Amino acid sequence: MKIRYTQIEDIPAILAIYNQAKEYLKSQNVNQWQDGYPNEESILSDIKQKQSYVLVENEQVLGTAAIVLELDPNYAYIEDGKWLTTEDHYYCIHRIAVDNTIKGKHFANEFVKYAEKLAKEDHKMSLRIDTHHQNISMQRFLNKCGFIPCGTIYLQNGDKRIAFEKLL
Repeated sequence: MKIRYTQIEDIPAILAIYNQAKEYLKSQNVNQWQDGYPNEESILSDIKQKQSYVLVENEQVLGTAAIVLELDPNYAYIEDGKWLTTEDHYYCIHRIAVDNTIKGKHFANEFVKYAEKLAKEDHKMSLRIDTHHQNISMQRFLNKCGFIPCGTIYLQNGDKRIAFEKLL
């Protein structure tokens, strides 16, 4: 397996993976990704900004994530806690999803390792990520990967999220 930049031709596979994730979240009564997002427009934006990655094996797309190499404006304000670092020396991970055929086999962790590698090469101090308060499986995943819950952030649309950070 390898991680590479997303290509335009990967979009149908990514949309299928996101649709699986949306169905899973819906089945768990998690009100995350139930409004049409992420969608083709968000994937195209990530590709254009060179922050969309896919996990592939034999050229089959098995997972996707956005690794953002710039500051996230949603992380400027945090309540009910504080970030582990006070400096703005971090990368973000967003929209991690893997195909149902490999779910539970720790392949999503490959994106975390890859983001860590990129961040360390660029002398960043941490990784940040957020998830819905009801998304218990993602919270467990983040804890296993060494992320620490830091407080609550709000997305641009006003939705609340638990914010996590991992020191590098």
